Amino acid sequence: MLFGESAQSQLVLPHPSPPVTDLSRNPSTPVEITHTNACVMLDARYISDEPSGIGRYTHHLIEQLLAQDTGLRLKLITHPTRPKPFDDPRVTCQTYPAAPNSLRTRFVMPRILEKEGAFKGVDLFHSPFNILPADLPVPSVFTLHDIMWLLDKNYCTDSAWRKVVTGTFYEQLIPRSAAQADHILTVSETSRQAIEDYFPAMRGRVDVTYNGIDAAFHPMPPEEGWPRLSKWLAPKSRFVLVVGQGTPYKNHAGALAGFIEAFRHDPDVYFVLVRRLTRGPASRLHQLMADPDVASRIITLEHISLDELHALYSMAHAFLFPSIYEGFGLPALEAMACGTPVVTSNRGAPNEVAGPGALTVDPESPAEIARALRLLFDDTAAWEEQRSRGLKHAANFTWQACGRATLDVYRQLLKQ
Repeated sequence: MLFGESAQSQLVLPHPSPPVTDLSRNPSTPVEITHTNACVMLDARYISDEPSGIGRYTHHLIEQLLAQDTGLRLKLITHPTRPKPFDDPRVTCQTYPAAPNSLRTRFVMPRILEKEGAFKGVDLFHSPFNILPADLPVPSVFTLHDIMWLLDKNYCTDSAWRKVVTGTFYEQLIPRSAAQADHILTVSETSRQAIEDYFPAMRGRVDVTYNGIDAAFHPMPPEEGWPRLSKWLAPKSRFVLVVGQGTPYKNHAGALAGFIEAFRHDPDVYFVLVRRLTRGPASRLHQLMADPDVASRIITLEHISLDELHALYSMAHAFLFPSIYEGFGLPALEAMACGTPVVTSNRGAPNEVAGPGALTVDPESPAEIARALRLLFDDTAAWEEQRSRGLKHAANFTWQACGRATLDVYRQLLKQ
């Protein structure tokens, strides 16, 4: 062991709080098929050929809404590049050629759709991302995944112009959408509390619908995984995996600092960073990446396939997710579902969602991150125990449960 018992004892080991305890979310719970005879208009423009977290959430949600309510009809707003993402007799689609998170969505789209008669027969509008169109003629709900832009712009970008432009966009439109909405959905208790604290008028009208895990994410056998990674890594390489967009709250510099402290003198351990949508200069990360002791062991990837991501999750020796803030933190659960032990933050949504499935550390302490990583690399029994805990915990998060909870909110609003 690199560290003595006294050092390891400072780690925050798996704990019972705050776990997800809603038994209705258990995948073994039978789906209750209902029949509302309602029509919901749902903005599905995030479903595209470029996968994103919101796009995947929207796709899985639609699948579950249709499966669990045999009378529900959906009218989807789609982008011309993906005009009909679902082939189902209960689904109709209408294209609108603008970015979902845009001023055109907020101020122009509702007038165009109403002029074209698109709201005829619609009982409810659902935006699965962070803003609502203005002046909707029907009750509305939207999914507010987090309010990072409202709490602290520094979570979201290092770029001064983005803080002004994008920050002003969200500062104006999220509060207006919240004031307009009949109900808000969010993806964790952490986010629900933050939303209700920021918008006291919404207390009692915010519901949590946890994200689920794609069925694609499960332990991949080594004989399948390593060939998929051969262009980057030799078979059986030991590596720490980090996944997330290039925004400050993901704390990639902190992740690398912890890795360097743990493995500076261990030339056989690699750091693999899957990082997209880089926003801002990330100067500290680049300085750390230039460290001569580790530079040759850092692998950065941007555009990878779902199959390659699955292989990376499964072949990694540890997954590191030390976010400063999150609305949910899906990559940590995806790694657990693939049988890889996880180290994540001891605060906010990562702590809530990971529950007993991960080792938790202070995300701003490279020393704590290093101790947790060394524990997983040096102690086989600890690695096996954490793998088992993660697999068991990840099984709680299903899209079936997300659909069920969303339908419950729809029914509340349709009764009004």
